[in-house]
Amino acid sequence: MAGELYAPAGKNDALGAEAVFCTAMSGIEESLSDPSFCGQLLVSTLAHVGNTGFTGEDQESDRIWAEGLICRQLCHEPSNWRAKETLLSWILRENRFVVDRVNTRALTIHLRDHGSQRALVYDPQNLSKAEALLKLKEKIKPMEGRLLLHDVSCKELYRYKSSKSNFWPTKARLKKQSSQPKLGVWDFGVKTNTLRILEACGAEVWVIPSKYTAKEILDLKLDGLLLSNGPGDPATATGVVEELKEVIGKISIFAICMGHQLLALALGAKTKKMKFGHRGIHHPVSELDEKSNVKKVWISSQNHGFEVDRETLPENCQLSFVHADDGSVEGFNLPALDLQSVQFHPEAAPGPNDTVYLLENFVRRL
Repeated sequence: MAGELYAPAGKNDALGAEAVFCTAMSGIEESLSDPSFCGQLLVSTLAHVGNTGFTGEDQESDRIWAEGLICRQLCHEPSNWRAKETLLSWILRENRFVVDRVNTRALTIHLRDHGSQRALVYDPQNLSKAEALLKLKEKIKPMEGRLLLHDVSCKELYRYKSSKSNFWPTKARLKKQSSQPKLGVWDFGVKTNTLRILEACGAEVWVIPSKYTAKEILDLKLDGLLLSNGPGDPATATGVVEELKEVIGKISIFAICMGHQLLALALGAKTKKMKFGHRGIHHPVSELDEKSNVKKVWISSQNHGFEVDRETLPENCQLSFVHADDGSVEGFNLPALDLQSVQFHPEAAPGPNDTVYLLENFVRRL
């Protein structure tokens, strides 16, 4: 599939990763800097990418984690008063690449029909198709079997303190509590807005490296623990799962995305690769009551390529959310052990902020 490549000097030969499509109509800066996109090539279904430029304020981490971006039409002149530079200049400065002028609708249909696939970007004048296929097999690893969460996690324990006291949704939505619970966030690739919202709710937020042991976590004397989102195959994180087993039942836990999958594994369930995953900002999820009846449908933001196998969840786990389109597991509760998890991202603010109440309620409960 032809396109125009923009890459840093000296980095324009045989680039690639697992190609995944995202249907979000906004949030390119947030997506590229989301650690959950580590090791992936982001295919945007948006017709025009880069209109808002790079603000430096909307990043979900301090760097770009996606390997690159494929888009239909790249905007070189942002029309956003908050923009500090173009999207392209930021991507190149971060040593990443963009492929412009690609029929991303056709590419998305291909990925939807055949599943997320390893992709290689190369110049046919430099490589033959046979050479490119060989390089693809040698250089681009399948996402199944990849342990990535340690790569994106912080290396040392630290307390989070936001410098943006008036940032969404501090003033407009959240209600700060009178007490200040000590909340740990086990970092498998946590997004900045998760930390910002937890602090805005009144929590004292401590970010914990992924390689911490159960003893080290329990020694922090936390009031609650949040398991964050993150990249890679959850089934490979056997060390984290074993430590998590020692924490369960001893502290209140709320889990998001990768954390949700790790929690399920620690309870004896299994995870599996999805055909093309859920990546977008308008995924409908059905909230269920104790009798599995639909209470309400929420609009959620999602970014995952693996899911919890519904049939393997322990009988005492209560399904709390399912995807309204495909019925996949989007959340479960285990009240006896004070556990709650969701597959989607309640901290995301793509327009709707329907599910931020889950984080608010968690802090209030602590």
